[in-house]
Amino acid sequence: MAEMQKREVDVLVVGGATTGLYFGGLMARQGKRVLICDSSSEAELGAVFDIIHIAQEHFERFGLEEPVAGDEAYVSSFNRSIQKSALNNWPKNSYRSTLVLRRVPLIKRLLAWALEQGAEILFETSFEQPVFNGSGRLVGGQFSQSGEALTVEARLVADASGIPAVVRTALPDDYGIENFVCTPRHQFYVILHYVDLKNPEQDRVDVTTTWTHYKIWLAPQHGSSGAIMGVGANLSFDYAERVYQRFLAKGYMPPHALQHLEQGSTPYCRIPYSLVADGLVVLGTAACISNPWSGEGVPYSWLQGQIAAEVCEAAMADGAAPTQASLWPINGLYHEAQGALFAKNLAMLSGATDCTEQENDYEYKKGIIYENRNEDGSSTERGSMIGKLLVGLLTGKISLSTLRKLMDASSIGEKIEQHYLAFPTAPEGLAEWAAQAEALWAKAGSMADVAEADLAQMQADK
Repeated sequence: MAEMQKREVDVLVVGGATTGLYFGGLMARQGKRVLICDSSSEAELGAVFDIIHIAQEHFERFGLEEPVAGDEAYVSSFNRSIQKSALNNWPKNSYRSTLVLRRVPLIKRLLAWALEQGAEILFETSFEQPVFNGSGRLVGGQFSQSGEALTVEARLVADASGIPAVVRTALPDDYGIENFVCTPRHQFYVILHYVDLKNPEQDRVDVTTTWTHYKIWLAPQHGSSGAIMGVGANLSFDYAERVYQRFLAKGYMPPHALQHLEQGSTPYCRIPYSLVADGLVVLGTAACISNPWSGEGVPYSWLQGQIAAEVCEAAMADGAAPTQASLWPINGLYHEAQGALFAKNLAMLSGATDCTEQENDYEYKKGIIYENRNEDGSSTERGSMIGKLLVGLLTGKISLSTLRKLMDASSIGEKIEQHYLAFPTAPEGLAEWAAQAEALWAKAGSMADVAEADLAQMQADK
């Protein structure tokens, strides 16, 4: 092990799941010496959820081979998704070709792809602390591997370590990137209930149905006789399970018997104001990136990784050590591609969902927020949202309080989106921009606040 105690590479990637493997593979394809370190064993790499859904289009978009029938990673596919109101009415269709995949075999495919590009990976190698040079610049990391200390020096460190963000959160306050910890208030706790359907022919699940008011969904599983009943909520797994059990009592789910549970969490908060610093880029869930409406992260982290790899190629040309300034375009390009929209949606969520079951049912009936779409993506809804809300207010279907929350959420969401689209073009403008962003976020609602109020009511009703 003596020769393994110190390594020198171009790119050190901390975390080897979907994000780290993809970014590491892209950088290796450029001819960089890439080392990916993950604390898991090879057999346990990415073993959080068994089944995940990824839109088919993403594989071609990100240059990855699409799993097909007969592959270990492939389960099935579907083209239509349904959303229903809180009272199980007014289904809204959306169309997108989606693959039902097994996560661990998919990660094995990504691992093989990254290795083919020239990356190297070390398993059971846990990050301990960052390594700085005499000028205070990040130049690598110290790891523990089978009881031995391993130091890896690199021109660029990529933190793809997931929610713990082990590199980012270990940096000094003044290093140029926020080192906050993603707390339980700022995570979306997901529980998947794998079930056997008692009437599989009658209740076969071929598409995903979501009850957005409760953050609960019914999705395909491995075979026609099974299904996945999922729930996501802020605060804790305990609260998420309470929400799920309350929903089950409504009788909207088909009769079933529980097989087993899987649990995991995703970020549910704003991303750091900057994703880069000297010698550092933060990727995927380590950067709190996920789709606010669904909690999904894989393809959205691939997009950020693709952007980052293109910028890093230029920033590391001719052996250069990438600076915050040379990596800075990652921020603006990411916000232009998806970050600004995700920020808008995150800001709007609490105002858009904090209403009664009856109000949510009216919103579905009238196509407010939740639209029904044709296969070509066009909406079938007619009339303006404002007009429908005013009619709802006048007829008592929507309360004044809910109307105000919706309008305020829409307004602050639009302002936050425009602010993120106007991200500063150089690090010198970040402090002023971040102060303005902080003031905008202070006006946005929080899903955690909604969850805490609901939990308090649950406890009061006992």
